[in-house]
Amino acid sequence: MPKLNVPPTKSTLLRVKRDLAFATEGFELLDQKRQVLVMELMTRVQAAREAQERVDEAMADAHAALRSALAAGGTLAMEGESLGISDTHATRVTPSRVMGLSVPRVEVTVAPTKAEFSPGAGAVQSDAVMVKFREALDVIGELAAIETAVVRLARELKKTQRRVNALEKIFLPDYRETLKYISEVLEERERDGFVIMKMTKDRMEKREEGES
Repeated sequence: MPKLNVPPTKSTLLRVKRDLAFATEGFELLDQKRQVLVMELMTRVQAAREAQERVDEAMADAHAALRSALAAGGTLAMEGESLGISDTHATRVTPSRVMGLSVPRVEVTVAPTKAEFSPGAGAVQSDAVMVKFREALDVIGELAAIETAVVRLARELKKTQRRVNALEKIFLPDYRETLKYISEVLEERERDGFVIMKMTKDRMEKREEGES
């Protein structure tokens, strides 16, 4: 029995063939998209690991500089110095496209590094602390962009995989089975018609022979 509830006619056969060809083409395109998404996701996951290592290293250096500054000048001195700092940074997020999917690019712009404190200030290591944390901002922005891309790519891959599975395991088999069923019914009808025509022809010939 066919998987689709359709009449076994020639017009239905043509329509099912057309739909099957369209679905097959869609399946191939989706499968290509799935493969590209898998490669992109694997690349971004590796990039995320590497970026996380750079972030960990940058933050470790920054906190090491902060501990040195605190040990040299004390917490109160550091707090007082921080009140006199006017620092700015900006974050710009721009979209890029991967197989129609929007993934972000993050650019962090920080003010040019300059000496904020004189050698006579309470904590001479404070400038080093600012430099280290500014350097960490760049890699943190990079990591944020990569991790966001990983989440979006994984979500899109899951959605694409569901569609590929639905076409491969449900839609295409149902249409192929229906196409086979209709073709067999039409062929059987054609054979029956041929037999009937032959029997009718034989009877007519016998009748003509009898009359003669």
